Amino acid sequence: MDPRVAPLHATLRLNTRLLLNCLEGLDDTAAGIRPNEHTNSMGFIAAHLVDARHLLARVIGLEVIPPYGGALESARRIEDLGAVPALAETRTVWRDVSERVEEQLARLTTDALDAPAPQRYPIDDRSVLGAIAFLMQHDAYHIGQLALLRKFHGAPAMRYG
Repeated sequence: MDPRVAPLHATLRLNTRLLLNCLEGLDDTAAGIRPNEHTNSMGFIAAHLVDARHLLARVIGLEVIPPYGGALESARRIEDLGAVPALAETRTVWRDVSERVEEQLARLTTDALDAPAPQRYPIDDRSVLGAIAFLMQHDAYHIGQLALLRKFHGAPAMRYG
């Protein structure tokens, strides 16, 4: 593994576990509740993270089918989606894509990491490595939202273990 990827690989593994920990003990009813009309539900945020993980898969060269039949590709807000995917499906798709991404990250060559990213991200590093770093930060941002929303629903705090 390229040494530049090692901390990102570790973060990917952590984020994979944390999303599941955020959803632990919650059902589809709770995951569909929005604290107010300006805030997304846990189910939507989790589905968005699944979609973003598929984007990461494509950035690092994996061929993946968009999750949820591509419903999130054009959704910019929760109202654009319609029905939020069930948590059971979200968990399954998250585990599957995350396993593939974890394996692929470990195989990336220096040339692959230094190649231009297929799209721009709001960071200065325009390489695939920069895109990976941004998408790991993106995961962490939304996992923090999920952790806060757990508390809104009266669930115990998200755990790291």
